[in-house]
Amino acid sequence: MRKPPLLLLHGICNNANLFAVEGHGLGPYLSRFFDLYPISYPLDRHRDQPWDFDFHMNVDLPLIWRQVCEEAGEKPFVFGYSQGGMLAMAAQAHGIIDAPAIVTAGSPFSFPRIPVYPPLMRAWVKIASLTGYRTVPVKLGGRLLCVLFAAAAPPERVPDINLFRYLLKTATVNVPVETFVQALHWMRTRNFTDRSGTINYLERFVNIHTPVCLIYGAADRIAPQSAVDAGYSAVSSLRKAIVGIPGGTHMSMTVGSQAAAISEIAHAWCCKDCEEDEMPDRQSRIC
Repeated sequence: MRKPPLLLLHGICNNANLFAVEGHGLGPYLSRFFDLYPISYPLDRHRDQPWDFDFHMNVDLPLIWRQVCEEAGEKPFVFGYSQGGMLAMAAQAHGIIDAPAIVTAGSPFSFPRIPVYPPLMRAWVKIASLTGYRTVPVKLGGRLLCVLFAAAAPPERVPDINLFRYLLKTATVNVPVETFVQALHWMRTRNFTDRSGTINYLERFVNIHTPVCLIYGAADRIAPQSAVDAGYSAVSSLRKAIVGIPGGTHMSMTVGSQAAAISEIAHAWCCKDCEEDEMPDRQSRIC
């Protein structure tokens, strides 16, 4: 039996290799149930342009959506991790994509206070403004963070640090400073908007009617339940769910047992014939 197509959308400083952690990543687990389409963006033809979230949504994603629909022969389901889930939801709300169902994992739609990343992002943006160097050295910064965190991390955080170090080598990309400028705008205003601040993407979620399942990690500081619940509350979907992964952090949900659980949730949610009681027995609210 042919598997249904699933478009995979990665996070802010990643490429599609995020899903390809051998044997234990989201990709291998999801591939049991879906025909996967993991595509890195910006597309190769756009890599010399100063991309940000708005660029991905308005320039990259229309091309990606058309390509995958043509290759798959039908509209794919969409799975987005972190900013990839934000991208999927905003694009669905604006009619850029028309997915039969959307699943997100670790995707915030409002923005809590995060102690480390915003100051680092502001520092990189300031350096860029002073030097004229428009590329943020994410890989170098990530290595420095690994050294900093490893020195003081409690034992329970060591697996996340090791995974972060691995993804730096395999799935991390340097980004234009414009990417961080827009993300900092979200964190400063606490609103999910376009780069100008005039279009509130979250308010447009009222246009989303497709089934959506929003997954959060119970220990995720970047996308805690409250930040994910904002998206759940905003959509008009008759069938929607918010599902918690006990112990899940922003990193750990991409690999191992938590990635396996997320793949099962995605399969159950996208299965056209599944009923609500087929959803895995986790912290959830389903309408």
